[in-house]
Amino acid sequence: MHDVLTVKIRTLTPLWTGGLDGTMDRIHETGIIGSLRWWYEAIVRGLGGSACDPTGDGKCPDKRGRYCDVCAVFGATGLKRAFRLEGPEWWNEERGRRLKVKVGRHRNHRGWFLGRGFMGEGELNILPLRWPEVWTEEELINSLLLVFALVERWAGVGAKTQQGYGVVAFDGIDVDVQKALDAYGKLKNRGDRRVVSNNNLPSIDGFFFAKVRFQTPKQDLGEWVKNRVARIDSDGELNWYLYSDADLQRKAVLPISPIVRYHLRNLARREKGIDVRARHRLFGEQGKKSLIHISHAYPVGGNGWEFRIWGWMPKHLDGSVSRSEALGSLKGWLGIESSNLRRYHAARNGQFWQALNISTPEVCWFEKEKEESGSDYLGALLQDGCEGGENA
Repeated sequence: MHDVLTVKIRTLTPLWTGGLDGTMDRIHETGIIGSLRWWYEAIVRGLGGSACDPTGDGKCPDKRGRYCDVCAVFGATGLKRAFRLEGPEWWNEERGRRLKVKVGRHRNHRGWFLGRGFMGEGELNILPLRWPEVWTEEELINSLLLVFALVERWAGVGAKTQQGYGVVAFDGIDVDVQKALDAYGKLKNRGDRRVVSNNNLPSIDGFFFAKVRFQTPKQDLGEWVKNRVARIDSDGELNWYLYSDADLQRKAVLPISPIVRYHLRNLARREKGIDVRARHRLFGEQGKKSLIHISHAYPVGGNGWEFRIWGWMPKHLDGSVSRSEALGSLKGWLGIESSNLRRYHAARNGQFWQALNISTPEVCWFEKEKEESGSDYLGALLQDGCEGGENA
């Protein structure tokens, strides 16, 4: 029997892992594992490894029974996952409740419907079961903890991260970044390994990450949110987001993801270089997910708040707009200067911040530099992070 690694998960915004009837009835470990695998694939591709698309025709194993570097860990037909993950027990007694947010006054836009997810803390237990022949048990754990560290610092876990869910903190993570990167590299030394090309799928070197900090006046937070939307239904549901309880290890959340998304999409609609196909790819449309993920805001001390914007950009969006053009537009909308990107710095207070009615925002932005390798970029994300800033 191998040692169980226990990681404590604390939500900063609600966690969503799927469930019955479009609601979240409980915490589903499969939802967390699926999200971890998605990030694992992106890391492997960005480090020059081999990762299939498990949802497509090229999933593992191939005709010769070989597995890609990701399936060697997360399993596929004929190969069990290398670890078991057990999540906290929780039942959503109010899974039918949801918050309806309508930001603009356009008649044809129904608004956003935010269902209740998990808020609080719990334990994730990771039990190693096996590991690739080129690895030790420690290297398996380190490779998984690298994903946890990346998610904690920059992104989210679970489903609906495009809609504000899934920003969490993990306690119990002690990852050696360099050893983890070395472990990923060793996967390429496996015998009879399946090699899969990138196929223009998410790769860490094509991701951008941003954190935005701002202050709220000392006023009722419910009124602060209501002043930025055309309509918000159910004060009870809004109060659920704004509720704070030290005993339950949960703090207030500002449900601003729909507000931020609405105004960014409006700016994209006015941008001459962003055509309708690129806009739909960036922000989603009916039946298609958004490339851009936007979190709700969570406290960062005093009256300070922070939210995240991140996503993977292909080299071209439907052949019309390049990655650099899309990122350039996004940085322009956020008021990001060309220097000091990897530290908090004051954003230009342009149309976007005026529309949000947020003054003196600070932004930290990460994207891969031209001469930077995927491993160096990942190392910078995990080891350097953001510095500076007044709103902390």
